[in-house]
Amino acid sequence: MRLRPLAISAAGLLAGLGLWQLAGQRDPVLFATPGRSASALLDMVQDGSLPSALLSSGKLLVIGLALAIVVGVGFGLLLSRARLLRASTDWLLFALQSVPIVALAPLILSAFGFGLSAKTLVVFLTAVFPVVVNTAEGAHRVPTTLLEVARTFRSSEWRIWKDVLLPHTVPYAMTGVRQGIAMAFVGTLAAEFFLNASGVGGLLLAAGTRFDTATVLGLTVLVSVLAVALMGLGRAVERHFARWRTVKA
Repeated sequence: MRLRPLAISAAGLLAGLGLWQLAGQRDPVLFATPGRSASALLDMVQDGSLPSALLSSGKLLVIGLALAIVVGVGFGLLLSRARLLRASTDWLLFALQSVPIVALAPLILSAFGFGLSAKTLVVFLTAVFPVVVNTAEGAHRVPTTLLEVARTFRSSEWRIWKDVLLPHTVPYAMTGVRQGIAMAFVGTLAAEFFLNASGVGGLLLAAGTRFDTATVLGLTVLVSVLAVALMGLGRAVERHFARWRTVKA
């Protein structure tokens, strides 16, 4: 049964490559063929620009996402324990989620400049909100009986966080992390585009300014493949902790 979905995916991929090839042959100036795009990527691998850009983007992604996870999980748990804080910040979280982070780029640029801190802030802001919201929702769903038992045995606030809230919240937080991975990937490219022409985003920007369609299309395909791989990793982590949630229940 697994062969059928794979066959359908393979057929779709081949059809897409065929259309891409036809478009490239029809207008080579505006649309490069798959072969030219692959050759452009190979050239960047050989001159070292692509590996260097991937390392730069990966570093930015990891730092921003790690900060988003730590802050998002911690703040989400805090919201579940401080109802007044949650009531007073719900509207703010919703408002900030609704604002495109790219719109804040000029403000971030004026405050932090073109360095790593500014780009990290963009990635952090794009990734942190799904983690906060899902963590708070998971902590809110902790059975009240468990909290009452913990209080009956005079558990400290730290023990309640460590032994009750966190174990039952982790599966929900991982859903937020999975969503945060996708957002962090977008935030990484946006930061490299608008704050500092570096990394993969910088290569895309440079290729676009010189109308190098082969490089643009090659990098676009590479970015898409990386995004799919990261989303697959995020789903695998989420499924693992979803089973843990079932066991905990």
